[in-house]
Amino acid sequence: MKISVWDILSVLVLIGAVVLISVVFAIFNNPVSSINPFPPPTLIPTINIPTPTPTSVRLPPTWTPAPVVSETPRPSSTPLPTATLLNIKK
Repeated sequence: MKISVWDILSVLVLIGAVVLISVVFAIFNNPVSSINPFPPPTLIPTINIPTPTPTSVRLPPTWTPAPVVSETPRPSSTPLPTATLLNIKK
């Protein structure tokens, strides 16, 4: 079996696709890497300005009353169903 030019070109395209996918994956994992042609801009450093209150304001603890044990009401009887007449008029 003779290897043709198309076989060599297809192998080169497959190798190029693997290299391209690996480069895209490397840039996706580390956007500031040296292989990225468009790295993200550097962030502006944040300034910590002291707040007027040194601690956060907390609400006072609430008092929740303990549950009161009471008798469970007895079940009531359900009325029996009644027949309903259906009148359809045109």
